Amino acid sequence: MVLFLNDGPVITKNEQEFKYIILYMDLDAFYASVEIRDNPSLVGKPVIIGGNPETKRGVVSTCSYEARKFGIHSGMPINQALELCPEVIILRGNFQLYSQVSKNIMEILEKYSPTLKVSSIDEAYIDITDIVENYEEAEFLAVDIKDEIYSIEKITCSIGIAPNKILAKIASDVNKPNGLTIVKPSEVKDFLSPLDIIKIPGVGKKSKKYFDKLNIKTCGDLAKTPYYKIYHSFGNHGLKLWKLVNGYNTESTEEKFEKRQRKSISKEKTFFETKKSWQEIEIEMRKATEKIIHKAKERRMQFRTVSLKIRDRKFNTSIRSYSLNCYSVKENDAYQAIKKLLIPFKKKYSPKDIRLIGVKISNIIKIPDEQKNLSQFFNNI
Repeated sequence: MVLFLNDGPVITKNEQEFKYIILYMDLDAFYASVEIRDNPSLVGKPVIIGGNPETKRGVVSTCSYEARKFGIHSGMPINQALELCPEVIILRGNFQLYSQVSKNIMEILEKYSPTLKVSSIDEAYIDITDIVENYEEAEFLAVDIKDEIYSIEKITCSIGIAPNKILAKIASDVNKPNGLTIVKPSEVKDFLSPLDIIKIPGVGKKSKKYFDKLNIKTCGDLAKTPYYKIYHSFGNHGLKLWKLVNGYNTESTEEKFEKRQRKSISKEKTFFETKKSWQEIEIEMRKATEKIIHKAKERRMQFRTVSLKIRDRKFNTSIRSYSLNCYSVKENDAYQAIKKLLIPFKKKYSPKDIRLIGVKISNIIKIPDEQKNLSQFFNNI
């Protein structure tokens, strides 16, 4: 049952708030990109993956951006694609290779956050709420991810960053290929307004026909349409779309991402400008430590293991860990462990070689109520 006020539908507290920052990654023309990477003679040429090169039969699995310029798209019969572009190159595809490259890339993403949710061979989401402070940091993180994927696999990707999964997915498609689009909570309605209604996931050709009858072509048209007309024509699903294009949060990320007990809290910092001294880097490590301990205290968690991640400018990543004698909630315990872990890195690297530092606490458990009170007492001394 849907409740309505006199001037509109009831908007819940959750729908009025955006609590998360979600990163969505989509590999650009993935199968074709792998083939072109491994065969440079294909660069700049229209390429189709799928079908039989000899018989010219089958269906297009994907195609290069050069092929798309001719109107070729996934799901199109090969013979139709040939009519549009007779010189198109047809490849059977090496799906075992694509799977391995995808696995490699997903492992790169998982290093950034354990909340990785793989939605297909070339798409994935990450909840980055706990590893960035704001959308500016999210942009730096996205650039780092894009750079690392290209450095290792020579494949480009497009990334969308937004307050929920559906918006992040839409954003990733705006500046393809090799794009990065960020949509902040205050920008949602303006971002969606000019987009064709079919750009919203879940709106297909059948739904679009009904929207056309209502003269709704864009998300902005939908936003301006009285909510009761949408509800009458499309029910709860239509009302959800109406709320989305009007800038409300229609998705509970907590439900979408796999629920699991939190096993760690981490904070990373990417240096896009080289650091001149270890002192500068230690200042950033101290800030990161402060933030993760603050989060641990907010969540009533105590930790026993502290880890330090260092990534150099060639994307080599090293992680060292140190376990305390007992569980702790103290920032100084974590930072002293970090300083010990940093010693071998100082011997191995120059400060200018460091691209990223990461601080993590793990082996964490809930603080019992009686211990929480005692911890609060000592923290206030």
